[in-house]
Amino acid sequence: MLAACAAGWCGASSATAAAKALPAALQRPALKVARPEQANLMAVVRAGNRLVAAGERGLIIYSDDSGHHWTQAQVPVSVTLTALRFVNERDGWAVGNMGAILRSTDGGTSWKRVFDGQQAAALAEQAAQAAWDAAKPDPNDAEHPLNLLLEDAHRLVDEGADKPFLDLRLQVDGSVLAVGAYGLAYSSADDGKTWQALMKNLPNPNGATYYGIAERQQEQYLFGEQGVLLRTATPGAAFAAQTSPASGSLFGGLTTRQGTLMLYGLRGKVYRSGEAGADWTEVQTPVDASLITGLQLPDNTVLLLGSAGQIVASKDQGQSFTALPLKTRFPFTGATVAPNGTLIITGTRGLLRLPATSATATTDGAPSSRATPALTSKAAKP
Repeated sequence: MLAACAAGWCGASSATAAAKALPAALQRPALKVARPEQANLMAVVRAGNRLVAAGERGLIIYSDDSGHHWTQAQVPVSVTLTALRFVNERDGWAVGNMGAILRSTDGGTSWKRVFDGQQAAALAEQAAQAAWDAAKPDPNDAEHPLNLLLEDAHRLVDEGADKPFLDLRLQVDGSVLAVGAYGLAYSSADDGKTWQALMKNLPNPNGATYYGIAERQQEQYLFGEQGVLLRTATPGAAFAAQTSPASGSLFGGLTTRQGTLMLYGLRGKVYRSGEAGADWTEVQTPVDASLITGLQLPDNTVLLLGSAGQIVASKDQGQSFTALPLKTRFPFTGATVAPNGTLIITGTRGLLRLPATSATATTDGAPSSRATPALTSKAAKP
């Protein structure tokens, strides 16, 4: 949700994507920031022994000493960046506003723009037109899926590069999948040299925003606005619409090392599936603000972090959660564990460093909220 709010989507009229000049923010390098660790940051990840964080106006920073000191990276855009992923200690990806997708091959020290919203709109229009030409539906049938798809693609071109990507995943086959606002989904199988629009292949007729991608073994889920949920059981197979356990938006997903998948979001809701094909169980938490991001600590404690600066912890694979007492609170957006064990949290006020032991010790013996077995919905069998 915070990533979507940071996007600042707004329409812009123009004839075609090809006729437009690329927006200045996609051509202007990120400005140097005096105290980048205090800026609005949207994500933080590990790249080997390096920490990399990203946020507003193209800011990407990295640290080689577990977050004590940070260096600003060279970034060719000045749009807000919403998500980061690294394949290994050197190869990384970032996505953000205006359809920006960036790639780094030096551990996040420098970045190159490999895709943008203007290219995305043109590809969507080409794919929709090709699908329409192949089937040639009645153009007067306003509700035909291909007529709607083509209409949406024309609108993307007219509105220009104004829509954000909100998450990405590095697939087992080496391809990259990026998703975002209004059901946008694109993939690249050649390190970002060429891209493919996937919207026509995804059962999301209302164009609900995808806030994230979750994986568990061979399964993959797309989740987001108003509880939209799509699933594929095997890599490369088509996504199918799922009966969602949520009526409200899902902002984050987490798979534990033990195989439990949790989706979470609006009003502190958490939905848990113990294994592939298992039922979803709604888990009550002691918070009512949206949960945005999460991680599993080395001792297997699960932490979920929220938009009002809360952290809830679970030591039983998400069956129950305890709220952690915090002196410093602000809207949290991302978290990871530094090489020295420190918990690194990003948010609207920058970076917060906490001893990981403080997150685990305070959960012992504290009151918790447990799963509600009656509130379940069926997951598809693989």
